[in-house]
Amino acid sequence: MHKLLFLLAFFLVVSPIVKAQNQENKILIEEYLRQSENQRKTGLIMLGAGLGSVVVGTILFGTGWSDGSDVAVGSGAILFTAGSISTLVSIPILISSASVARKGAKLSMGTSNISSVQSSGFSSRAYPVLSFSIPFNSQNP
Repeated sequence: MHKLLFLLAFFLVVSPIVKAQNQENKILIEEYLRQSENQRKTGLIMLGAGLGSVVVGTILFGTGWSDGSDVAVGSGAILFTAGSISTLVSIPILISSASVARKGAKLSMGTSNISSVQSSGFSSRAYPVLSFSIPFNSQNP
């Protein structure tokens, strides 16, 4: 019985010291990760569509050139140009996505304090920590 009371008292004393990540940082980290994921998807879609347009435009231009069709040559040139622009625009978007993801990762890394019992009383020490959360409910809003 004494051991149970001692353990209960120990956990009541230690529980305020061991804190979870504060809510503001958690929300900010989730926002950075959501923004990074959206930018990454947008960049990859623009890259894929741009490369596809470049390939189709090149083929259309080549076949139109050999057949002497001005419409196919013009359409191929327009598709090639639009695809090239889309491909070039996707590069900064992908770089920005990686930058935002790094910001979120920096917020989840840091130092944390732990208190330990010494002969002279409680002693606080800092140690590096990497914080992450695992959502247990599978419902996405």
